Amino acid sequence: MALPLGAEDRSAVPQIRYLDGSTAATPLGAWRSGAEVAAAARPLQVAGREPIPTAGILAALSIALDLTEGQLPGHALRTCFIASRVADILGLPRVDRSALFFAAFLKDAGCSTNAAAVSRIFGVDDIELKRNQATIGRSTLAYAAFTIRNLPSAEPIPVRLRRLIRIGLEGPRERRLLEQARCERGADIARNAGFGSDVSTAILDLHEHWDGGGEPRGLKGSAIDPLARVLTACAGLDVFLSTHGREPALRVLRERRGSWYEPQVVNAIVLGAERGLLDELAAPGLSARTLALEPDDGQRSSDEDDIDRIASAFADIVDAKSPFTGSHSQRVAALAESLATRLGVPVADAVDVRRAGLLHDIGKLGVPNTILDKPGALTEAEFEQIRRHPELTRRILAPITRFDRVAELGASHHERLDGLGYFRGLTAPELSTGARIVAVADVFEALTADRPYRSAMPRERALAIVVEETGDHLAADVVSALRDVV
Repeated sequence: MALPLGAEDRSAVPQIRYLDGSTAATPLGAWRSGAEVAAAARPLQVAGREPIPTAGILAALSIALDLTEGQLPGHALRTCFIASRVADILGLPRVDRSALFFAAFLKDAGCSTNAAAVSRIFGVDDIELKRNQATIGRSTLAYAAFTIRNLPSAEPIPVRLRRLIRIGLEGPRERRLLEQARCERGADIARNAGFGSDVSTAILDLHEHWDGGGEPRGLKGSAIDPLARVLTACAGLDVFLSTHGREPALRVLRERRGSWYEPQVVNAIVLGAERGLLDELAAPGLSARTLALEPDDGQRSSDEDDIDRIASAFADIVDAKSPFTGSHSQRVAALAESLATRLGVPVADAVDVRRAGLLHDIGKLGVPNTILDKPGALTEAEFEQIRRHPELTRRILAPITRFDRVAELGASHHERLDGLGYFRGLTAPELSTGARIVAVADVFEALTADRPYRSAMPRERALAIVVEETGDHLAADVVSALRDVV
């Protein structure tokens, strides 16, 4: 079975040790935002383009966050709809309703930050684990039962027992640190995407509980951001609706009234349910109806700079999924733009190439870290999941206004000129210059970065491998431009 270029080279990479004794290449604290990576050069822009609705961009991209959290696609959208209706019942000021509206789409922006660590601590699929964890209680007994149920069944009993003991001894502290990293990163990403402190603070406090039993800071009552109090209850309602149905979901909210959730917010949700909120939620056309709930005087559009900020922020979310991808998407985007410029690609097309570089791997948010970070060869079943990520990329990006070419370019980064790539097996006549550029940039950047199965290659060696792949895999003119650019 074919692996990515360079997979045959296996050598040690810089290591840190996790709670379970396993290792990874980069600690959580080593992350750098896309704004830092890209600060040295201002990207190309297309003059005269009309702004596009910001909510439409976030609604599409938030599907990737739902996948990472193990939630049904549209979880963020449904949370936004519920929260907007609850805000009406509570009589929140219009400015708060606007912040709540956008915070709902971005509430899980930090979700990829702890994916690798969660997977390594438990030794299982992080996406499935998060899906299961979303509905458990917070008592020691509930968490212990959850841990036992979710330990790797294939591990020998002594190994599982050691893992269980480590989680029992260090789990609470580790969980708090991971929640802190997730919440702080999510707030930072929202700011980097161009949203203010009202949105970022709502994300920062998302997992705090009304009685002080939440994470990561144990805030209590009025110390918790008011918008976060609404958001956490509405998100919880959707999770339980998706997994248990209406009556059990409402029962859980009532049971957690005054402990997890602010009583006034729960009362508003129950009142909304009595007025038909859950029927509205289940009715067709939810996406359009949700976007129409954006407050009139707060309707927001994104110009070219705004679109780049949002795309860059989501590139950071993608790259945070694995400790081995660092600033991969940012570097692919910068290299792809340089190649496009070198080849004389029109500015509008070069902009699409750059944005495709930023978002080409967004589908990887739906791939478990047990696969992304696996140090050995993938099984056929595992590689099949890898093959799906360009298709997910296309599905996520295609609904965004003016992103039809970006979606196509991003989805084609693993295609080959000889038709042996994935996910569609496209051949040379079907691959545009932009698609060929993104493919070359992706391969070269991957070879020059650390991976689970090998350390980063020197540029000269990576370039030699890229040259060897010219003709059947990579386009000769783009590889020639690469030699000039690097």
